[in-house]
Amino acid sequence: MAARLNRLAWAALALLAAGGLAGAASAAGKQGWTQSRVSAGLHSLQQAATVAYQPPASVPPGSVITHAYAHRDHAGQASVQTSLCWGGFEHCVDIPHRAINTRAFNGLDAGRTMYLVHRVTAWHGSTPPLFIKGSVNIGYGPADAGTRNGPAPSGNH
Repeated sequence: MAARLNRLAWAALALLAAGGLAGAASAAGKQGWTQSRVSAGLHSLQQAATVAYQPPASVPPGSVITHAYAHRDHAGQASVQTSLCWGGFEHCVDIPHRAINTRAFNGLDAGRTMYLVHRVTAWHGSTPPLFIKGSVNIGYGPADAGTRNGPAPSGNH
């Protein structure tokens, strides 16, 4: 019985320590925002549907991106090419499947709009219009938190 209580005490102590570490991480300034939107209907191959994801006004001036995650989904079997873009179409990265977790935007201004650009490349039996549900999650922090590491963004979409 004493050994079991000792294990419970250690487990409780470990949980308290983990909680303290989680609090320290949030106090370190890691912040983020997430938005989900649905595109306009796509009616033809290679037609672009561009969806803007505006950062909230609560993003402090001078903040930089520390990570970016984007996800998209749609009904049917159509093949869709989606790109995640920053600040218009200055920097874009293609989403290889349905989602991407990237550092390609690290160090860039977190106050700029992100975009998902969707194009149908093959219908595969699906019929138009095709609506794409997209979600963007941007982490940001002070300028010293967002060093650019990872592949450089490419392409102009």
